[in-house]
Amino acid sequence: MAEIKRRDLIAGAGALAAAGGAAAVAATASSGRDHNPLQIDVTKGTPTLPKDRDRYSFPLASAKPTATTPGGTVTELTEDNFPIFKGNAAGVFFLVLKPGALREPHWHPNAWEIDYCVQGKGELGIVTPDGDQRIQTLSAGDIGFIPQGWAHYIRNPGPGVMRFVVVFNNSLPNDIGLSTMFGGMPTSTFSQTLGVPGSTLDGARKSPKTLLIVQRRG
Repeated sequence: MAEIKRRDLIAGAGALAAAGGAAAVAATASSGRDHNPLQIDVTKGTPTLPKDRDRYSFPLASAKPTATTPGGTVTELTEDNFPIFKGNAAGVFFLVLKPGALREPHWHPNAWEIDYCVQGKGELGIVTPDGDQRIQTLSAGDIGFIPQGWAHYIRNPGPGVMRFVVVFNNSLPNDIGLSTMFGGMPTSTFSQTLGVPGSTLDGARKSPKTLLIVQRRG
């Protein structure tokens, strides 16, 4: 495979400058297959390419969590903090739940989800658009799958800490949580839907944003 040498780049830059041409050198590797040219702007000096470990790997389990609650943490890895995901339809979250904690019921309008249990046990509940209901427990080494837009929750039944790696087919996955709906709609709409007296839910918690992870009381 042909290599791009620094002296070749410098020589090429000098020739272009002398000719008054564009200040970019294009080179291709002769591997027998078509490749997009490597574009190097020599006007900015010797190029510094990103280190592979910085560009292609990320310390997910040890990184600072995106959200921390009394019930656990979520570390989000998206195209915002891992640029290689951009254009590749990939996102990864690291979910840690303490015993009894609940990742509130929610759904992802723009992505399916794969849950891989790394440690502990996780109760995964799913409701399909047809009203089918499934609750199963994932142990270390198990995976669960939730199609795009399907409602689900994750709970740690204990006794130890639960750790999930959550994979999405979107580099910017979003979600709508039950707390988001309850906080953004009149309480009476839920009382009427659930068939309870109008005052039953008056004291329920209203949050301006998703609660994400809630801890069991008592």
